[in-house]
Amino acid sequence: MSVKLAERQRALSKLIEILLNLRNQICGLGVPLFSAFENIGNERISGIWSEIFLECGNAMKEQRIDAGEAWKMAIEKRGDSLPLDESDWQVLSDFGELLGKSGKENQESVLDLEKENLEMLEKKAREAMNTKGKLYRNLGVLSGAAAVILLI
Repeated sequence: MSVKLAERQRALSKLIEILLNLRNQICGLGVPLFSAFENIGNERISGIWSEIFLECGNAMKEQRIDAGEAWKMAIEKRGDSLPLDESDWQVLSDFGELLGKSGKENQESVLDLEKENLEMLEKKAREAMNTKGKLYRNLGVLSGAAAVILLI
């Protein structure tokens, strides 16, 4: 259980980094959204998010659908590989609804807002990892000690 908590915190932290990269590509460099998704998906540093961003970029380019629809499809298809909670999924789906629906300036605001939302989730995940993670580790040690005592 403590491993899942740590994975969730790392996944959210990585997504925050990715959003900064996405913001720089879209707003700073003027890269189209589907290309920015593909660029991020092809980077090794994207980790477990690579497949989702690649899937989203490919869906936008090949199927000619908007970013929100592509995001939703990618999350549904590849979401099982992510160690996220239900509250995390709600934030991610809300983000998808706002993607690509406005101009560059408003898109920057959307990405900043999503970054703040993810930072709050990441903070909660870190707190849960610190408190519940210790509890689960101690419970494991105590269970092991109890098993040894019972065997003696």
